[in-house]
Amino acid sequence: MDLHIKPFHECRVLVIDDELSSRIIFENLLSPHFIVKLAESAFDIASQCESYQPDLILLDMVMPEFDGKAACSLLKQSVKTKNIPVIFVTSSQDEQTQNECWEVGASDFVVKPVTPSTLIHRIKNQLQSKLRVDLLQKMTYKDPLTEVYNRVYLEQEVPHIIKQVNRDRRRLGVIVVDIDYFKKYNDTLGHLQGDKCLKEVASSLQKSLHRPLDRLIRFGGEEFLVLLPFVDEAGVITVAERLRINIAQLKLRHESSGFGHVTISAGATINTVSTTSQTNLTKLIDTADNALYKAKERGRNKVVFISET
Repeated sequence: MDLHIKPFHECRVLVIDDELSSRIIFENLLSPHFIVKLAESAFDIASQCESYQPDLILLDMVMPEFDGKAACSLLKQSVKTKNIPVIFVTSSQDEQTQNECWEVGASDFVVKPVTPSTLIHRIKNQLQSKLRVDLLQKMTYKDPLTEVYNRVYLEQEVPHIIKQVNRDRRRLGVIVVDIDYFKKYNDTLGHLQGDKCLKEVASSLQKSLHRPLDRLIRFGGEEFLVLLPFVDEAGVITVAERLRINIAQLKLRHESSGFGHVTISAGATINTVSTTSQTNLTKLIDTADNALYKAKERGRNKVVFISET
């Protein structure tokens, strides 16, 4: 697992200011130190964060249509963006303005006209804190062998996704994946080769998930869990088949499997949505696990879908 802290010159800073002159000044000040992207409005800040993945946001506090306070408050309500530090740029330094900054979740603020050295120093301070938290989360939430999410992530962070699914009454697809005949693989080729196989399979599974909210978790041993928020039944089956096909196309030698190469079996399901039901992840995983059992019964290297009961 790569545990280095990203250097400042690789950090992405999103600058949002409705005044062109201010954006130009900030770009000239910050570009020698960071990767800078400019935006004139915070109206679509969520989609900007999703596409650009900023490490920090420099945000004008007062803007037409959608001001900085509303934008910051919106960011702090989302699991995907709540940890991005926001530094407000304001022309006022009275106590009320400062309190408003803190109340909506700002990490810091600077007052116009901005002193270049002060701005850069404060950005670096916030980035340093954020990057350390990112590293700690990686150490806590990532499986050290495969570098995909682990059971700790499943227990501590996935409940936030479930909460969002329940709040919006949306669908959640679940796939349980198992490497076929993996014990025979280890017995034949040894555990070092088995670890290499796990890493290659995990990498392929991860690359097969194309949406930012899709999650791959090492569930235990040679078993992986895939979570697909906001999909339909056809989408879950499509992803499960893509996972299976992509693993088969790796052509990893496995002479003890009956297929000649490494394959996976997958069990899939999706929640039901009603005005009274709440998504129960444990129940979904059990259903997907039953589907996986049927896939193995049918000869392995297969996908079986079972509707939630």
